[in-house]
Amino acid sequence: MRGFRIILLILMIAGLGVGALLITRRPQPRVAEFWSLGPPLPVPRGELAVAVGYARPCTTPPCADSERLFVLGGLSGFFNPESRVEVFDPILNTWSLGPQLPAARHHFAAAQLGDVLYVSGGTDIAGGHLGHQYWPPQSNFWRLSPGANEWQILPPMVEPRWGHRMVAHQGRLYVIGGRGRTGRVLIYTPGKDWSLGAEMPRVRDHLSVVDVGSKLWAIGGRDPNSIARVDIYDPAADTWVAGPELPHPTSGAAEVVVDGIIYVFGGEEPDFLSGEVKDNHWSLNTRIDPPRWQPAPRPPLAVHGSNGAALGDSVAIAGGASLHGALSAVGWTDALQLFKPPGH
Repeated sequence: MRGFRIILLILMIAGLGVGALLITRRPQPRVAEFWSLGPPLPVPRGELAVAVGYARPCTTPPCADSERLFVLGGLSGFFNPESRVEVFDPILNTWSLGPQLPAARHHFAAAQLGDVLYVSGGTDIAGGHLGHQYWPPQSNFWRLSPGANEWQILPPMVEPRWGHRMVAHQGRLYVIGGRGRTGRVLIYTPGKDWSLGAEMPRVRDHLSVVDVGSKLWAIGGRDPNSIARVDIYDPAADTWVAGPELPHPTSGAAEVVVDGIIYVFGGEEPDFLSGEVKDNHWSLNTRIDPPRWQPAPRPPLAVHGSNGAALGDSVAIAGGASLHGALSAVGWTDALQLFKPPGH
């Protein structure tokens, strides 16, 4: 018994030493063309949701003066689920606390429809990548109206999901990918509840999804390793077709569309020994035929576990982790990274 305690103590000391080494040697932001750093996020965390909402009611969106960046939930510390919400005001260049989520969530999704902010799914189990196969997906569906002090709890999604994305398109919300009972598209029509769309050609989590024109692009993701696959969904026809693959596999990347150009920043390969945070970043101009992925300007800090949001004339990436997989616990960042695309 004494020998076991000595071995356990040695392992604990070694683990603390490795953790301290990782903290001191984790990547730091670099100078990056077209990028700047905003005021840091009050609490470093990742596997969160980022979306643009409004400080005041907006009858005819967009209302640029009312736009705010909402950073919601996520994981902090040693994979602690969060319910906190922080709001960035780009005019005052300051953070404030927003109405906290009804429950802690990570690996969930948020999107703005009209002037209302919606949150869907995720999971609330503490623990990192080593336990992700045991995370129960949730079916919660919440909304926050401009200026409201609390979230409204809506009837749940037709099935639970985590590791998905949710995007607004022509007056509806579309939940794409993630882990749940099926890989079908979940469609929410305000006033008409949920319906089911077509099954994804390859189900995966930690993917990126963007709305471009009349189509929804599902980019990369994990099944169980990161993949380069791209699938394009046509909501009108409820069909999928293959899109141009990424030059390199990635998952948990930050994505955004500006003037028809898709940007995908960072992501990871989560394997403890061979994994990495991806420092490859890509853009694709959907107005060029055939569209092709090109290198995009590198951000100050490559991260995974965040998503991009178009805020005014900039793209915002808040939080995330600069270390991969289980090492994320010592790699959460408080960085607010702001990107002004060339020509803006």
